Order: sequence, then structure tokens, then C-alpha cells
Amino acid sequence: MSNLTVSATFTKNSGQPATGLTLAEINLYLTAVHKTTGARTVIWDGTQNPTFEVTNTGAYGRIYTSADFDTYVYFAAANYTGATTLDQDWITGAASVETTVSLSTPVATVTAAVSGSTITVYRGTTWIIALTGLGNISAYDTIYFSVKRYPTDSEDDAILRVYNDASGLLRFNGAAPTAATNGTITIDDATAGDITITIQEAETSGAPILDCLDYDIKGVDDDGNVIMLAYGTEKFTITADITQAYTSPA
Repeated sequence: MSNLTVSATFTKNSGQPATGLTLAEINLYLTAVHKTTGARTVIWDGTQNPTFEVTNTGAYGRIYTSADFDTYVYFAAANYTGATTLDQDWITGAASVETTVSLSTPVATVTAAVSGSTITVYRGTTWIIALTGLGNISAYDTIYFSVKRYPTDSEDDAILRVYNDASGLLRFNGAAPTAATNGTITIDDATAGDITITIQEAETSGAPILDCLDYDIKGVDDDGNVIMLAYGTEKFTITADITQAYTSPA
């Protein structure tokens, strides 16, 4: 068995660390999902709280001492219930082969060229992945987001390839997409480097259930220069959905 440190980072005033929160006002949730059967085991049900605060960071943690990474993927959430106004009261994250699951606000935020940011999406849902703080991307005509099982996989074998065009979806699950318009990247703030990746449910309903995937974000300027904006090694997870029928019964 291994130790799993669940770390929840809260912010306020648009990104400032929310320090000094009362530990008893942060509810922690932790569920283990069997890698083979998908069976779920609730470990923490919200009655648990952090046991420590990381000084000056707005991070609050608790250690689970019986993690089995060979058998389970772990999903965690934290909910702040106190009176302080935060940027986000609920935060989530996942861990599979690591000893730490870090929950941040928002969960998909990454910073330029920093490995270690986890993105978790659900099969059969519209994926809306907001990534912020990539740095000034004004000079880049094209922004690519790619997800692969292994860095050596070909572009055609990618789990996901999309770029900033109205018909920007290039590949999904190692094949041509149902429609290129089912995926795009929107540049929300070029100076700050804020983008949103959107993949429609028409594609994701056929997504494989996988974890430990690699991703990166690259920018290409009009001279053909290619810049790495962000990456994550074994940090992209596709989780199973439960509801798969969306029409009301007669």
C-alpha cells in the first residue's frame, strides 16, 4: 500500500491564495475506481477534513495511507462551506500512478511549460477545458492541443488533436472525427494566454476510458516557429460516464 496525499488549493480575489481557512469547513471526498471492473469504493464521504494547511499557499491536505495504485484510480473533491468568498467552492481532481492528487481552482488551469497539471474529463459529455496563464500567445496564429497514450504515438493515433479553428477537430480516438466542427479552441485572452478547448458529446460518447495520458499545447507563429506552451505527463484522464440515454421516456 502507498500513501496518497490529497491537496486542495483554494483561491480568492481572482487567484490569490486563500490562506487561513478553517479546516473543519473543508469537506473532503475520495473514491477509488477499479481499473478493470469500474467498481467504485467510497473512501472519504465528505465527513473528513484536511489535517494540515501548507503555509502561504492556500493549500490544505490530508493523507490516505492505504492507496493501491496498481488496482485503482482515485478521484477526489473538496468543498469549502465557510463564510469566506472564494473563486470556487468545489474543486476536483484525479490520481492513478502518483502519490499526490492536487485539487486546484479551476481544476484544468495550467501555467506555461509546467508539468503537473491534471485534466479529468468524462465520456459522453461535452468537454469544456479552460486553460489559463499560458503566457502571451498573441504572436501565434495556430494553437494545437494534443492528447496521446505515449509521446511516440503518431499524430493519426492521437486520442485527441484539435486547433483554434471553427472546424478544428483533427483526430479523436485514433480516427477522423465524426465532424471537424465538433471540436475547437477558443482564445479567450491572448495577452494572458487563456484558452478554452471544447469537444462535443457527439465525439466523446465513443471515448475510451483511459488514464495516464500525455498532453501538450503548442503555438505556431506565422514564421513557422513552434513553441511549447504547456504539457502534462500522465496527467489527462477520461472517466466513465453513467447516464448514456438522454431522451425522456414516453
